[in-house]
Amino acid sequence: MIWIVFSIILFVVVAVLVWPFVRTGRQTRAHADQELEVYRQQLDELGSDVARGVVGKAEAEAMETEIKRRMLRMERQSGKAAQSSGQKTSWQIAVILIIAIPAISIALYVDMGSPDSPARPLAARDIEAERTALETQDVASLIQRLVDALKAQPDNLDGWVLLARTLSRLERYDEAAETYMKATLLAPNSAELFIGAGENYYFAAEGVITSAAEKAFEQADAIDPDNPGARYYLALRDAQAGDLSGALKNWIALYEESPADAPFMPVLARRIEQTAEETGTDIGDLIERKTTSSEPAGPSSEDIAAAANMSAEERQEMINSMVAGLAVRMEETPDYEGLMRLGQAYGTLQKYEESANAYARARALKPDDFAALQAEALSHVQAAGNAGVPPTSAIELYRIVLDRNPDHPQALWYLGVAEAAGGNNGEAIKLWTRLQAVTELGSAVNTAATEAIKSLSGADKN
Repeated sequence: MIWIVFSIILFVVVAVLVWPFVRTGRQTRAHADQELEVYRQQLDELGSDVARGVVGKAEAEAMETEIKRRMLRMERQSGKAAQSSGQKTSWQIAVILIIAIPAISIALYVDMGSPDSPARPLAARDIEAERTALETQDVASLIQRLVDALKAQPDNLDGWVLLARTLSRLERYDEAAETYMKATLLAPNSAELFIGAGENYYFAAEGVITSAAEKAFEQADAIDPDNPGARYYLALRDAQAGDLSGALKNWIALYEESPADAPFMPVLARRIEQTAEETGTDIGDLIERKTTSSEPAGPSSEDIAAAANMSAEERQEMINSMVAGLAVRMEETPDYEGLMRLGQAYGTLQKYEESANAYARARALKPDDFAALQAEALSHVQAAGNAGVPPTSAIELYRIVLDRNPDHPQALWYLGVAEAAGGNNGEAIKLWTRLQAVTELGSAVNTAATEAIKSLSGADKN
């Protein structure tokens, strides 16, 4: 059927293109006939003029002779045109087109088309599968662009994270896990990156906490002992090792300490209920009494829609109002999550002293919380401005940070700055040398440490 359709289309195309060349002689004859008809009308009009006495007989004869001469010349010219080489050339072109067009069309289709492919009726096609295949091709192209970009900018942390998330979305879990681990070289104190790596090792093993996953989760737990992801998966490790009671105890503690609207709470609740049933443990009304917090986590859709139509000043005023409202709530009923959000909001507004105060209050609620500790220290540094030397309040906190994590880059850098400002060049060089060891060669932090060491070494020689 398809060849019949192609043949009809080809015939129509050839006919349309050849027709002007075939009808050239006919057009010439028709044009000549029209001119001869004009001359005949002139002869008739001339006879009428003689009959009416408008034109003399002698004058009329001369005019008649001229008209007939022109008619004879026109007859001769039209006859020659019909038999001229131009008509022959037109037919030659027509023949060439009749042969060339089908030949070229068939050759192109054989080369670029799919004449041997079976027909695929629409009803028999899996449109969703085809759409998925196209999307996969687009994502594969994105991955290649990311890989090329990261070769040129290996210290681009956001690029590594985006690549890891994309690979995970494509269920290439092993590659995603390794990419997250590469990202941890740029941010060795990011618990979330280690969680991402551990989760993908876990997915790759089809729900088993492997040694690689366990190591990643333990590293995240060492950085942030309160990280819910690390606590959940380490408890799952215990459950898979046979310690169901210990795992259930840790999951219940995590459930009680976490906000009710946390995204992981439904999964955690199902895990608790399942394990309690397996162990025969009575958890009472633990799940029922955990009600959703009435405090909004952020702006509503109405707030966002209104903000889109505001001027920059009005929008800033709205943000300040929202932050002020959160601050009032934290004065009345302070909680850890709210105070951490408040500290972050003040930091965004560049109100660093208020930010440090909010983080300090959060740390007071959880004295061992590492995230609040390092956030408070950095806020004190930011509050000091561009003076270069971190204030005493920040130094004291960074010493605690370094005690808990001896490889913390931020603490190593600022404590080194403080030692150098106090004239203890040797101690500063020791701290920055450790910073070089825990950061990737060529990264911004590593380069800054190298330059700082060179500067102090040159000063000591002088």
